[in-house]
Amino acid sequence: MNCLRCNSEMKYLKEYRFESQDNNRGFFAAVFDYEEHLIFDVYVCSKCKHSEFIYKGTLSGLDAIID
Repeated sequence: MNCLRCNSEMKYLKEYRFESQDNNRGFFAAVFDYEEHLIFDVYVCSKCKHSEFIYKGTLSGLDAIID
């Protein structure tokens, strides 16, 4: 993957998971941490430090706990 700014090769950094927590979670959701995770691959340009987040999918509920 090439950088959109300087056209240099971007390097894979890591897989990052954002937790989408709701402020009004119920008791069981808070105890069992039942929430949705948005998964992205992060790429960074070593020349200009531009970063790209590529969406991979979601995990929710027990899938997020097991994985």
